[in-house]
Amino acid sequence: MKIIAAKLLAFLLLGVLSLSVAQAQTEYSYVRFDVPNGSQTFARGINARGDIIGSYVDVGGVGHDFLLHNGVYANIDYPGDAAASARAINAQGDVAGVLNDADGTHGFLFRDGQLTKVDYPGASSTIAFGINNSGDITGRYSTPGGTFGFILSNGVFHGVHIPAGNNLGVYRAEDDGLSLVGDVVLKSDSSVHAFVKRLSQVQLLDPPATVFPCSHARGINERGEVVGAFSIVNNVDECNSHPPAHGFVMHDGSFDTIDPPGSHDTFAFGINDDGVVVGVVTDKQGNTHGFKATPKQ
Repeated sequence: MKIIAAKLLAFLLLGVLSLSVAQAQTEYSYVRFDVPNGSQTFARGINARGDIIGSYVDVGGVGHDFLLHNGVYANIDYPGDAAASARAINAQGDVAGVLNDADGTHGFLFRDGQLTKVDYPGASSTIAFGINNSGDITGRYSTPGGTFGFILSNGVFHGVHIPAGNNLGVYRAEDDGLSLVGDVVLKSDSSVHAFVKRLSQVQLLDPPATVFPCSHARGINERGEVVGAFSIVNNVDECNSHPPAHGFVMHDGSFDTIDPPGSHDTFAFGINDDGVVVGVVTDKQGNTHGFKATPKQ
């Protein structure tokens, strides 16, 4: 009863929008894919043209980022062999992600062959998770006071905070920069909730199958459809132990579960305006693959 009361209080504090508990019946066709001569393929994002970005490990055990365009894989080579990891790509081919060097952890923008660091002012570390078609970059930054979200728009950083929450990250934004998705740990239950934030309104996304909150939002398209993942757990300790997850798509207040055939663990990372979803699936043998889920007409 204490957990229920605490969640209700958090909802009131946040001004959370109500969600339909109806399950949508969208059907998807699934394609699982692996970079040739590689292993541990991760699909991190998809743009409006259908280009997929991600990472894999080659036969020598070295990690690379890749771009899959019109069925052809190509490695992404960063200037100076920078230790960079791509997280998102927009329709113009701009890439955002995380970069580690001697100075610490930074977000980055990779555009027209140029790699630019993205550092939130005064932060000890910055990670970029997303980039939209307007060029807005979203992510997370850390200070001694905590971990918070941000959006970088037209060269100006804007911090993103949610009342009654901490340890927040913003993963994607719609092209107008007003609708943001990510996840936040609420003080009321110490667990992680996916969210959509538009101006001062916050909507928590805990799919109906969830027993105890343990959800993550990773992408949003221009139709307002949100993708992410959730786990079925009984308490916060189970959520923090990285349990197997199921992907989800939320649209019109209802949820589709995204689980490719043979999946032991599924995480949806991106969705484009055609509703095509990409992410990572771990099979029952523990091997990691990219996947694409396309809505059936």
